[in-house]
Amino acid sequence: MLEIPEDRCERHRLFKAIDDAFKAGDYDGLGKALGGSPRWFDERMPFELGLGHPMEYAIYWSPIGFISTLLYAGSDPNYQDHGGFPAIIAALSTDRADRLEILRMLIEGGADPNMRGVNDWTPLHYSVAIRSVEAIRLLLAGGADPTLATRIDDYTTAVEEADKAGFEAGASLLRDAIARRGSDG
Repeated sequence: MLEIPEDRCERHRLFKAIDDAFKAGDYDGLGKALGGSPRWFDERMPFELGLGHPMEYAIYWSPIGFISTLLYAGSDPNYQDHGGFPAIIAALSTDRADRLEILRMLIEGGADPNMRGVNDWTPLHYSVAIRSVEAIRLLLAGGADPTLATRIDDYTTAVEEADKAGFEAGASLLRDAIARRGSDG
């Protein structure tokens, strides 16, 4: 079990060691900095340091190869996130140039393409909000359900959100996917 130092300077050094290991993609160094638990890669990190799940932190700060390493080690791409940014939505929310590659990797690694996040949005809702046709394509190919509506607020589907936003390219993809689902059943 990782002990969190009371001393602020020591606490900062611990945070810095963890953060540096994430940014360097140093698997062994990160395991050591996090206290050496055999499943550190799938356990919530210390709340006192402002950290969440290792996969989430890696999505924001680590090289893409390190995200793959975590998935291969058994880090859950469907970790519980109470802040509204589970793995796929976290990947979509970054400004990383490789966010679509991360999205693909997470889907291939077993991430639920219908996970719920902020505002009860699915990843398709979030993809509409960021106006990403390619993310919509990847999600649909990965099994995302275009008929899911939010269960709060306006109870809208991603296509309804795309229509409201005037995002015709996204709305068209979603409508086509809905039509294909209807003709398959």
